[in-house]
Amino acid sequence: MSDALFLCDQDRYIPTNRSLGPWSLEYLHGGPVVGLMAHAMQNALGPTDLRLARLTVDLLRPVPQQPLTVATRTIRPGRRLQLLEARLLADDTEVSHASALYLEQALVDVPSRGRFQGNGLQPPVDETANSLSEASGWGSRYTPEGFHTTAQAVVLDGVQGDGYGCVWMRLPLPLVHGAQTSPSVMAATLCDFGNGVGQLNLGRNRGCINADVTLYLHRPPIGKWLGLEAHSHMETNGMGLVETTLFDAQGPIGRVLQGTIATSMPGRR
Repeated sequence: MSDALFLCDQDRYIPTNRSLGPWSLEYLHGGPVVGLMAHAMQNALGPTDLRLARLTVDLLRPVPQQPLTVATRTIRPGRRLQLLEARLLADDTEVSHASALYLEQALVDVPSRGRFQGNGLQPPVDETANSLSEASGWGSRYTPEGFHTTAQAVVLDGVQGDGYGCVWMRLPLPLVHGAQTSPSVMAATLCDFGNGVGQLNLGRNRGCINADVTLYLHRPPIGKWLGLEAHSHMETNGMGLVETTLFDAQGPIGRVLQGTIATSMPGRR
């Protein structure tokens, strides 16, 4: 069993079985895709004091389990602000597109009414956390191996298909073999689980899939556990939105938005 989501072969990223999605053994989960885009743009940014403030990934097509390349370019260079773009390619086909905004950090005094408020939730101390599919009781509906069985979770509330869930999650292995996974890249890799944590069951064999992910970070997470509190809503036209608050032991660190559409879900009863 691989000890990373991707292996690196010169300029190619080789997905391992740990990165697979829950519905097919041929395609990747959205989380490793989002994380890989964040990793590639972080490397392209180079040494800097700028920090990731916003990451948007459009999931254009299912990403196959085959060697992938990431093409990056700087849209707007600068000392206080930089904007980067990335294209994820399978052969010559663009399967995902991303942009990332990096901003300068500066120490400022913030009045109490304008500060982010903590929620008092403490990360798990038990190292025997299950995968999200096992912790939610949905494991039998998914493929036997993939990112849904790799990322570890402790469910605090919900995750029953009623559009709400609150969990602690952690990434127990590197995103890319031989490369350190930064806190921001870890958050990017796990944030796509918002739709799974807050999954809205629409009845027999119906659910919601997301076509994009936008992550806003006002600070990187501290520690190995990342909290997700997700709320899903949908109009009767089949278009919806998942809004997820990310937090650590010190309080909120950012938010995630995902646009969803209603679709048939394999194995859903």
